[in-house]
Amino acid sequence: MLQIIKIEWLKVKNYRTFWVFIILSLLSVLAPNFIIHDIFVKRIPKDAQKLLGASVYDFPLVWQTVASIGSYTSGIFGLLLITLVTNEFTYKTHRQNIIDGWERRDFVLSKLFWVVSLALVAFLTSLIAVLIFGGIYGNTPFSFENCHYLFYYLLQIIVMLLLALLLAMLVKRTGLAIILFVGYVMFLEQLLVFIAKRYLGNLGGLFPLQAGDELLPFPVLEKVEKLADPNYKGPYDNEVYLAVLIIYIVLIVWGVFRKMLRSDL
Repeated sequence: MLQIIKIEWLKVKNYRTFWVFIILSLLSVLAPNFIIHDIFVKRIPKDAQKLLGASVYDFPLVWQTVASIGSYTSGIFGLLLITLVTNEFTYKTHRQNIIDGWERRDFVLSKLFWVVSLALVAFLTSLIAVLIFGGIYGNTPFSFENCHYLFYYLLQIIVMLLLALLLAMLVKRTGLAIILFVGYVMFLEQLLVFIAKRYLGNLGGLFPLQAGDELLPFPVLEKVEKLADPNYKGPYDNEVYLAVLIIYIVLIVWGVFRKMLRSDL
């Protein structure tokens, strides 16, 4: 595995597009929090802030805030993964790797390495955002309470990256794969969720990315719902959504291996 990681590193260390995507990905986690802070801390009237309670960047609420925002803005990590994977097919480097002694399983493992690596980059960047915004803009002492929201975010982004990986392996063309990925993330799943929730009720919340969103409601919206209904609870317990995300991870990994092991090079 270390040899696989070394080869993957050699592929990207001088690849400018990779580093541009990495910078944009980091900004996609950090920058929106500055905007949200400006809106919810500076521009909301004091009376409204008192009604909502603690600031969204006070501990322990900041864990949920950063994770929730990240769940909507980190799709760019998926675009980076699609670019890395489809480049393998475009330039035939996947074929060369196998000629040089890799097994097809090794090729899949090399891409799963990027799934895990990019997910950890997103996770660690979000952790840094929590420390920055909670420490500088928060008015309460540091607390680990609610830190589980970052782990929910980690699971969601792993599912998203695996979807991007599967799509890249099926399509093999960068432009088309990116269009389909963006279309699914931004439009198609939202449409499917809307239709499913209308006709199937709570089952509509079990789509791959929506399951993560159900675990990561934005604090202010959650407070408004609870003010309107003190007995408000999510459609399902968190354990249900966690189980669904894990099932998606297993199924997509199985699908990626099946596709690579059975397809022509």
